[in-house]
Amino acid sequence: MSVDTEAPARGALPPDVPLGTYRPVDPHRGLGRRLRALAGIREEILDWVPEERPRYTRLGAIVFNTGLLAGVSLLVALSSLSTVPWIFLVPAGALWAYVIISFDGWLIASTHGMLGGGKAKVFVPRLVISLLMGAVIAEPLVLWIFSPAIHKEVLDGREHELSVYESQYRSCNPEGAPALKTDDCANYQLTIKDSPEAAKEELDKAVKNRDAAKKEYDGLYGQWDALEKLARGECSGARGDGLTGVAGDGPECDRNRTVADRFRTDNQLDKRQADLTAANGRIDELTKKLGSAQQTAGQQVSAAITAKVTAMREHQGTIGILDESAALERLADRSGFVFAAQWLVRLLLIAIDCLPVLTKLMSGSTAYDVLVSRQVEVARRLHDKHVTLRERQDTADNDVWLQRTEYNLRTRIDSIEEADRSARARRESDLDAEIDKLAAKLRSQ
Repeated sequence: MSVDTEAPARGALPPDVPLGTYRPVDPHRGLGRRLRALAGIREEILDWVPEERPRYTRLGAIVFNTGLLAGVSLLVALSSLSTVPWIFLVPAGALWAYVIISFDGWLIASTHGMLGGGKAKVFVPRLVISLLMGAVIAEPLVLWIFSPAIHKEVLDGREHELSVYESQYRSCNPEGAPALKTDDCANYQLTIKDSPEAAKEELDKAVKNRDAAKKEYDGLYGQWDALEKLARGECSGARGDGLTGVAGDGPECDRNRTVADRFRTDNQLDKRQADLTAANGRIDELTKKLGSAQQTAGQQVSAAITAKVTAMREHQGTIGILDESAALERLADRSGFVFAAQWLVRLLLIAIDCLPVLTKLMSGSTAYDVLVSRQVEVARRLHDKHVTLRERQDTADNDVWLQRTEYNLRTRIDSIEEADRSARARRESDLDAEIDKLAAKLRSQ
């Protein structure tokens, strides 16, 4: 077996590999990388500590499971609040799961590179937020876990409510008697067609009118009967006060009979008697009507109460999340086991929802955190140096610009002064020539 004596030593870079692309291990591809991305892991840093990959892969899986749990929780809640088939609610649950995964991922990613005692200040508010979100997510799942007992409690409670409702109506509307006029029955009065109460009121009124008419008739009839007896006695020759004692149809007999007949006619005794007969017939009819109403009143009251109970049952509607929550509270009040079980389940679900932050907190400072912290610090120092160099460069550029500006200014000033000197020299030369010309002209004269 030959040995490659040209192979690089362990830890040394191959000659054809640039320094900036060297890693202790090859970059990882696959599902684990996607799960770690949910926790905000930078693979180019993790490649230097591949031992940390399983830890952060499982951390990403925890973030994904928490989002999945949140999606199921919303799906359960929406199923309780609406009658839409659950398959149509899946997109809403998936969207909520995405929101929770994104938020939990931010909670974890914002803690990478945290070292030392400052971690508590960072983790405490994130843990509080996780607790609040966990409480919201856990409640629909708690109701779903206890749903068989909760639904039975809701149905039993509704049946009891309907029973009390029906009982109140029946007690306030007794069969064969008028409805009660108490404060408790103010909202439970029933009005039925041909009620015994209405028939009884009509009968009582007819009897009262008949009795009043009969009393008046009896008084008038007594007066007429006295006059009639006086006339018969006078005509028969009877003796007594106001009687002549002479038998036969004499003047007194005719006068007394005329008075009696006129009294009967003026007071309409025959009509009054006919009215009393008709009133008695009406009373007989109303008595029969009252008896019939009393016979059918029970059926009418029962039918009216049944209609009220049916309307109440329809008003109750489908079982909602508020009904389930109230039913769970009643079960917990009656049973210590249910009270303890529902709180244990609720706390467990909240703890699961808080697992991403708790896992990161319990993991302490990992090698990946150290590398991230160092890289952040190096990046900060490099940025400071870059800013400092840029400031120096800007200062040097300003100095060069000032120097060039000053040189150009001096050059322009020199050129202006040179042009001014040349212009003055020309003017002086022209003046001298003019003076010489004038002098020559004067001499020639």
